[in-house]
Formats: sequence, C-alpha cells, structure tokens
Amino acid sequence: MSTPMPEPTTQLEDIGLAPAMAGAIARDVARGDARSLLHELLLRGLWSSVADEAAPEALLRHGGAAGRLLAAGVDLHDLLDVVREAQVDTIYNVAQLIDWPAEGLALDDALEVRLLAGLAHGGATPQPLPGLHACLMERDPTGRAGAPRSPELRQFGMLDADIRRQITALAGERKFSAAAVLWKQHVGGELKTALAAVQSLARHPR
Repeated sequence: MSTPMPEPTTQLEDIGLAPAMAGAIARDVARGDARSLLHELLLRGLWSSVADEAAPEALLRHGGAAGRLLAAGVDLHDLLDVVREAQVDTIYNVAQLIDWPAEGLALDDALEVRLLAGLAHGGATPQPLPGLHACLMERDPTGRAGAPRSPELRQFGMLDADIRRQITALAGERKFSAAAVLWKQHVGGELKTALAAVQSLARHPR
C-alpha cells in the first residue's frame, strides 16, 4: 500500500518555506491558483544558483577558468566575491527576461507574449505570473539585497567554521566584548576594530 503524500502546506514547509507563507500558497493552490507557488519556486530557484559565501570551498571543485585561477594563486575569497557578483547580475537579468521576454525588441502588440502560471493537473485558468525582478533582491538569503560583502563579512568568511559559530553565538547573545576578543585572536588588529566588526556582524548577519 502506497504511503499518502503529506499535505501541501507540509510539503512547502519541508522545502524551507515559513509556515505563514506555506499556508498562504497552499490556500491559493487549493483554489486552483498557481501564481504564488510558481513565483516562489522561481525566486528560490534563482537564488539557489548563486554561490554560497558560507561554503567557499565549493569553488575548489570547479575546473576550467576557476580552477586555473586558483591554481595560479588567486585568493579563494576574491574569486568567490567575483563569482557571486556575476551570478547576482545574471539572475537579475534572467528575472527581467522572464518578466519582459520581448524587452527592447520593438515588437508590435500582435507579438506580445507573457508567461502564465497554471497547475499541471487541474486548477483554474492559467493567470499571468507576478513580476519577479522587482522583488528579487529582497529575497537575497544574505539579507544584503544583492550587495557585495563588507570587509568585515569577508574576513568573517575566511575564519574556520567553528570560530565563525562561536563569534556568531556570542554576538547573538550581545556579548560583544567576548566576541571581539575572539575576533582579534584570529583576525588580528586592534580590539576597537574587532569590536566594531562583531557589532557590524550582529547588525548585518551573513
């Protein structure tokens, strides 16, 4: 006997959606409206293609130009920043293309097209997909709206994972002095600079 599939809300929560958003999308789907579901899946999919700053070692698995640059001595974190910035520009352009497939082509109304969202099995008449590019940057998992890393975040990303966890925990508990001492031990510099760095991390995590 086959195991029944979980409820839509549960499935959406299982892929990382917040309960409130998962519930709202599930209610739309129950009415046959696929727009919010497709919109969310596209936003998540676009950002999932961007390099994770918390895992720079993933670039070590790349061959081609990235591998040659690293073999030539290019700093891993410099390369990560360049790659991520290029990827953010790319997904923004892709989102614009999805929103406006004929942008800049000067086609007349007879050739105007738009993407519609519909459920593959049943549902209501497909409806126009809500705009993607206007809200893409606010969905940046780092919370920086697509902006590059600050010098403090870059230094933080270069620390060992265990040290990052300790500093994050201390900063989250607002134990900034202890976090600053730990930062200074592993990054160097003056204690005043270390304190400013950990306070910046608390305001702008990731």
